[in-house]
Amino acid sequence: MRYAISFLGAVLVAVVAVFVSSVVDPTDSGAATTGGYVTTCGGGKLYLNAQEKRSLQLHNGARTSRGLRPLCVHPALTGAARAHSREMMDKDYMSHNSYSGETAGARLRRFGYNWRVYGENVGWGSGYKGAPEARFRAWMNSPGHRANILNNNFREVGIGTATGYFGGYGNSTTYTVDFGTRR
Repeated sequence: MRYAISFLGAVLVAVVAVFVSSVVDPTDSGAATTGGYVTTCGGGKLYLNAQEKRSLQLHNGARTSRGLRPLCVHPALTGAARAHSREMMDKDYMSHNSYSGETAGARLRRFGYNWRVYGENVGWGSGYKGAPEARFRAWMNSPGHRANILNNNFREVGIGTATGYFGGYGNSTTYTVDFGTRR
């Protein structure tokens, strides 16, 4: 009898889990699993992959919960961030400067972003440590990275990720978040 009750309890838990996962909006629960289009600073649309979109949600959630304006997505910042994440993944290094030594500020200008002020967070993780929530938590626990996220001088953002083999680990993701305000 005890085994039958345990079995029925396990079945009930599984049914509830399937039901809840089918009706809960992943963006409401904070666990976005798909990418999608977001509105850019200029009113256009830009596709963000699931990691980029979730990172944007986490950044703006942290800002708005502290009374700061949310960041809008800028296409040039996004292009620069994606290119840098891809280069770091492909060349297996982690730095604000490019593999050739180009600074973050020069990279942003090369991508067409005429900044007045900018900042950048980079990072990576493998497995669950490569998830947007883990990367964001690590940044918020780092004074310099946290300062970038909560800097009220920043109005625009670009987020880029690349996934692959990095630092000797498979299933890794590199992240670049470029913050800025134009002239």
